[in-house]
Amino acid sequence: MATIIEQQLKSLLQPLLDANLIIKGETVPQEPYAELSTVSCTALGMSDEVDRNVSDDGYLIVRGQRRAEIAIHYYGGDVAEQLSKINDGLRKVSVSEQFQLAQIGIEGSAQLKTEMKEDAQWTPNSETYLSFFIHYSVIIKDAVSVIDNVQATSDGSKTIFNLTR
Repeated sequence: MATIIEQQLKSLLQPLLDANLIIKGETVPQEPYAELSTVSCTALGMSDEVDRNVSDDGYLIVRGQRRAEIAIHYYGGDVAEQLSKINDGLRKVSVSEQFQLAQIGIEGSAQLKTEMKEDAQWTPNSETYLSFFIHYSVIIKDAVSVIDNVQATSDGSKTIFNLTR
């Protein structure tokens, strides 16, 4: 299942391609197409920021920054040329503004990479993909609930508390 950030990236990057862009795990269309995947995701900083108060509906809000490595593989002819279109598109001011509006930062420059897997037979562009890093914010709602009522009763020797959520 695609994450929210992957869905946002898909909508931002699709206009840079002449082919369909899918998120890894979606139904594969006929070639040519490109596939977006999140290679890694890391929390930035020492820890996430936690609100001091629980909301009226019982949620504690946690805010954090994330850094993710994104890979785009292209399936079809002219792999390097097609991936270069995305790479060049990421340098456009109009695309940069769209990423800023979506509150996604691109770290450095995207890299066109070709890698070989062990025991794989090399063919032109067989493992060529575009790799880049992004930064974005997350908001996590933690259902800690709210105590509506505290009732204490005592039988003289011990006190019993009853909490109602």
